[in-house]
Amino acid sequence: MPQLFTLGETMVQFNAVTRGPLRHVVFFEKHVAGAEANVAACLARQGYSAAYVGRVGDDEFGKAIVSWLRGMGVDVSHVKVDASAPTGIYFVQRDFPIPGRSRVFYYRKGSAGSRVSPEDVDEELVASARIVHLTGITPALSESAHNACKKTVELAQKHGALISFDTNIRPPLWRSMDEAAEKLRYFIERADILFVDSADARIIVGEEEPDRVVRAFQNLGVDTIVMKLGPSGALAVRGGERAREQAVQVPVEDTIGAGNALAGTFLGCFVLGGASLGEALRKAVLAGSLVVMTRGDQENLPTLEELESLEKAVR
Repeated sequence: MPQLFTLGETMVQFNAVTRGPLRHVVFFEKHVAGAEANVAACLARQGYSAAYVGRVGDDEFGKAIVSWLRGMGVDVSHVKVDASAPTGIYFVQRDFPIPGRSRVFYYRKGSAGSRVSPEDVDEELVASARIVHLTGITPALSESAHNACKKTVELAQKHGALISFDTNIRPPLWRSMDEAAEKLRYFIERADILFVDSADARIIVGEEEPDRVVRAFQNLGVDTIVMKLGPSGALAVRGGERAREQAVQVPVEDTIGAGNALAGTFLGCFVLGGASLGEALRKAVLAGSLVVMTRGDQENLPTLEELESLEKAVR
């Protein structure tokens, strides 16, 4: 049975081979990506068991997703094939209009993934997991997806699983940022571990300075807060214990997916591996640094041995 359970939408990503506006891009690379699936793949790469639940279309892209995730070691036995809707796709534009940043363009409205529902959430599977990981993306997809996430949280609480939540606000998916803050608060208040960045914190609690952000989420009852700081690394706080890690300076190809690698590695090391807060954060930041060096979210996910090699090299 899985050590991690996660639920969400996985899509096929078309990543521009060349930099600049998509109107001038001719060649794209195809990748499999999605915040929750990225975390599951990260844990699987590091030797832990992870189950992913979602829906894909009865099409070639859906087949590609299931095949890829299975090859990464993720349990996809509970992924449903929905013949009435297509698999979602999105395009990545790199280094425009802001150098060093990527921008996504979604084509996912009405997708199979957005139709995930409470009926897709198996209680036995949730009950067997030590960690249940969700993000703020899935509740934004549809009412049924929102309810599936709420059912997952209820089952996690019932069976004593640790709840991990990454705010991951995607503005194009919400009617307003007020709606995002209101709906995500339910999950945040029930989370044991929260992953957040300054942009999301500003939307949810009106703060972006790290210490104020931490205090705001502690006041909401979150035990462990990990604040992603982009090129500046990350901050982790649990009670009175704090850890801060600087990012490794690496050549940046595509920033998308780094936060998922950070979250997955932190969960594996801190919760499942028994590492200290500082050690888990250090390895998590290293994993995120590796992912930005390539196009695609999962191709550069490291094993624990590879992380140790990198850690020795940068000391």
